[in-house]
Amino acid sequence: GKVGSVDEAKLIFDKIRQPNTIEYTTMVNSYGLNGMGMQAIALFHQIPREHLGEATYICALNACSHSGLVGEARLIFKNIEMKTMRIYSAMIDCLSRASAFDQAQELIDE
Repeated sequence: GKVGSVDEAKLIFDKIRQPNTIEYTTMVNSYGLNGMGMQAIALFHQIPREHLGEATYICALNACSHSGLVGEARLIFKNIEMKTMRIYSAMIDCLSRASAFDQAQELIDE
């Protein structure tokens, strides 16, 4: 899902009748890697709860981070029940990129 192949990935994704966790996560990540944060988050919000895993959350937070969608990242982070160190790390990265260093430090101190 790197540069230029997002459209192709989307065509393939759209043909999948019932995407699984890996397929959803891969598509969210493809959007995120290509600076398409809004598309990544729109898809993220369509993912059924049973397909949300650690990698899915991290890819969504990274997409927010690279697109400056800090408010969206905060909402996603707040709603994650099982926050892992990797999820914290992705959120801290997002806050740091947005120069929200005090908030990043608060998460580090948790």
